[in-house]
Amino acid sequence: MQKSKRERVIIGMDGGIDSAVTALLLKKQGYDCIGVNISFFERVTQEDEDFVTNFKTKLTPEGRIPDELADDEEMKEGLRRFEKIKWVRRINHIFKDWFCAPQEQIKDICRLIGIPFYVTNASSEFEDRVISLMLKSRFAGIWQNPSLDRATLIFDILNSKLEALKATKIATGHYCKVIANHGQFGLVRPNDPNENDCHLLSNLSQESLSRLLLPIADLNTSEVDRIGALVSANSFTREKLKAKKKARAQTYQSDELCDLYPRYVAPKFIRESNIYDHSNDNVVGAHDAHFRYHLGQTHYKTKEGNPRVPDSQIVVISMSRGHIFIAKNKELEFERIICHHFENFNVVDTAKPLECYGSLLSNGNTFKGTLYLLNNGNIFFDLEDKKNGIVFRGDTIMFFLKDAPSAKAIGHAKVYQSGHFVDGQFYMLPLSKREKEELEETQALPKKREIGF
Repeated sequence: MQKSKRERVIIGMDGGIDSAVTALLLKKQGYDCIGVNISFFERVTQEDEDFVTNFKTKLTPEGRIPDELADDEEMKEGLRRFEKIKWVRRINHIFKDWFCAPQEQIKDICRLIGIPFYVTNASSEFEDRVISLMLKSRFAGIWQNPSLDRATLIFDILNSKLEALKATKIATGHYCKVIANHGQFGLVRPNDPNENDCHLLSNLSQESLSRLLLPIADLNTSEVDRIGALVSANSFTREKLKAKKKARAQTYQSDELCDLYPRYVAPKFIRESNIYDHSNDNVVGAHDAHFRYHLGQTHYKTKEGNPRVPDSQIVVISMSRGHIFIAKNKELEFERIICHHFENFNVVDTAKPLECYGSLLSNGNTFKGTLYLLNNGNIFFDLEDKKNGIVFRGDTIMFFLKDAPSAKAIGHAKVYQSGHFVDGQFYMLPLSKREKEELEETQALPKKREIGF
């Protein structure tokens, strides 16, 4: 009797314990597994390092080709190589926590599990689809979630390898469940209450979701760690994984990103202006480039070195004028989040107001509230209780039926703005001095009429 052919699955391997356990579980379930590592790291060889050291001696102190060699084609080609190597070194340093474990380590894990191992380099795609978007968003004063862009890129690459590797499924070590509902695939929170990667899968197409396997979503991390100990002690530990995840989340706020802007932004678009206190429009100080600042920044500096306003953060960056506005943390609050580009998973009726939970990708904060879907595809999410803080434009919010493990995702959207109400009027930021005066004047008008003025 001829043995039935096993279904082949491509497994994204990063050297971490979650992807290692994913591969082990799927192999034990009878799948024909292939481990694929997507490398975002562009290697700089010792030969490259030696070239940079030697070529630097041929340049002027400012890093330019000497005038007498300005037309030398060999020098021009050497300068291009010199600049590229320096750029790669800078990228590798700033984004070191975004890269996978060494390939030899991942190869050893695959060997222990007993599956073939392949590597594909995507350093140029990582720069185009993650780094450049991060820089453009920060420059424009819009919040960006680069971890979402990175995850989407990973799944796109894995899907692109299906035909070449004759596979029908892909798998990763993400903590999320995929379910089918009346012919449409949706997302469900995993069993572990402390893990939730649903946001990272929110950009996947229905076709991608239909071929996705996520076996560790049914386990707690403690169970995954016990199984992982059987695979390799060299896998990233849970503590190291958390440290890398935290470091990635902080990249958007990194001052080192400023070194990358000259490659992406022409000098004429860089604005010099002032930093203003939103509450009274007073100038806190000047700045020489608005891209050196980011939304939510609490430790900001002025050009003159003026002290920052205590207990404050940057809340608005105007790309067109270069103006930067700060507000005091204790005055920031919101009770409504306005979103656009809502992706509805159609698991419940959203034609009427729906009580649910909204979870932000930027910080994982979850809020209970009521979801209102408008006719134009935009949504209002009114919180049950007013919250301190601010939700920035560009963040991703996912809505769930419950704030609990195995809760179904209703859909997801991009944040447009958040704010609060004063006398029925919606404000994104705390009331400024002028707005307070106008409000007081408006409130006083009916009283004047009552006494005959």
